[in-house]
Amino acid sequence: MRTVRFRVTGPNDPVQALLKRISAIDEIDRVEEVADTGSHLREDSTSLDLPDDIGQTDFHDIEVHALRDDVAREVKREVERATRDLGLVAEFVDEW
Repeated sequence: MRTVRFRVTGPNDPVQALLKRISAIDEIDRVEEVADTGSHLREDSTSLDLPDDIGQTDFHDIEVHALRDDVAREVKREVERATRDLGLVAEFVDEW
């Protein structure tokens, strides 16, 4: 089994649409939003209540378990397509 991990930035509704699109791929064992392992707040003191500072977007840590390598590659391609279509930003990571 292959695990694809990625972090998505954006509002909750488009992120849920992304998860639905990924779940529709054949031979996916599991798609889940994992617990947040750390704070994503800015650590500097220059906050000016910009949209990023007041919570209009959020980070979502997603883990997908694919049954085969080719399915994991398809997951990555679908994440790239879906984030472009839905106006999200994704970053693939090897570990949290």
